Amino acid sequence: MKHIIKNHKRGLSVLMMLFLLFVISGCGEQKTDMAVGDTITIEYSWWGDDSRNQYTLDAVDIFEKENPEINVKCKYGVWNGYEKRQHIYMKSQETPDVMLINYGWLDTYSSDGSGFYDLNTLSDYIDFENYTEEELAFGTKNGKLNAVPIAFNTETFYYNETLWNSYGLSIPRTWDDLFDAARIMSKDGVYPLGMTKKSLFFMLLSHYIQTTGNDPVKSDGTLNLNKEQIGDMLDFYKELLDKKVLMSVDSFNRNAFASGEVGGTLAWVSDAGGYCDPLKENGYDVKIGEYICEPGAKSLGWFVKPATMYAISNNTEHPEAAAKLLNYLLNGEEMTLRQGTEKGVPISSSALAVLDEHDMLTGFEVQADAMRKENSDKLSIMAPILESEDVYGSFKSDSDYYLYDKLSRDETIDRIYSDMYKK
Repeated sequence: MKHIIKNHKRGLSVLMMLFLLFVISGCGEQKTDMAVGDTITIEYSWWGDDSRNQYTLDAVDIFEKENPEINVKCKYGVWNGYEKRQHIYMKSQETPDVMLINYGWLDTYSSDGSGFYDLNTLSDYIDFENYTEEELAFGTKNGKLNAVPIAFNTETFYYNETLWNSYGLSIPRTWDDLFDAARIMSKDGVYPLGMTKKSLFFMLLSHYIQTTGNDPVKSDGTLNLNKEQIGDMLDFYKELLDKKVLMSVDSFNRNAFASGEVGGTLAWVSDAGGYCDPLKENGYDVKIGEYICEPGAKSLGWFVKPATMYAISNNTEHPEAAAKLLNYLLNGEEMTLRQGTEKGVPISSSALAVLDEHDMLTGFEVQADAMRKENSDKLSIMAPILESEDVYGSFKSDSDYYLYDKLSRDETIDRIYSDMYKK
């Protein structure tokens, strides 16, 4: 009898140990939205490098301490991986509660305004007084506020002024200035410009607008480029390469600018520090140039858009908690101090006041944003379609067939047109 009781007690002990292990493991990896007590869990996703990831995680820790009822599960990665996951999230309707999104995604995922949560309904938790109606209009689709812009972006020219001075050249203001510089610099294997494929597309688009006066986007937001116009852009691209104005996009990287292989680059305001800080560290002087323009052009041909935006999932089960986090990310002092101008110069008046108070409105992003503000009346609002990979990506990849003698000019134009307009 004692033996039976002893075995029974041993069995109870084992069951108790298994139960404790289950409880501990359940706390270690949360699988549901509800945590212990009244705490709820929301997901927050963004893309970025190690520096952005670290300051964001630090800021989120402070938010959780200030809001003990909210637990934030962070999801982050580099741009390419994040973009691919976003496609999966949106299709599966399993988006994180709070998301860093790209401007072009408003058209891709919310053409009718229903793809993201209407932030207008959360005005009790988000301080919209920090923004003008014009600024919030960038995130409004079909009357619904889908997203709030963090900062504004414009493709901006950055130059190695030391290098240009060494050739006795002034910083270029026109396209002819670039070709004149190439004739001199190319003797030493130096290119006046180098840039990424997206910046290349916007530069070619700018030249097209300046020389034709045509708008590449229709009033309904769809693309407005025919084959002849695409051919004009292709011809100018080839001329830039043939006359050594432009380093091959496939060869260009940030080090090419930092080391003096190229005399200048074109990049977003939010990327100014990433390009210019290394150049300065290498002992060169940096100059932010004017927007290149054709003399007598009717339009400047350069665009302004939100750098990045914050949105809330239309499937969130905790909109109020998500709104509190979104407001903290946009307007909160602790987030602002850690982020600085890394995502661009913030639009939020509260964030600007914090940075100004702490003497943090300095650096190349601030200088580039000042150039944007000086030309704000000349810059056009970018249509989200222009940021579609089908548009700018197709132009670059398909152009290679012509540049490397794989297809004729007409065949290449047909291919670009087909890929740009594919659904």
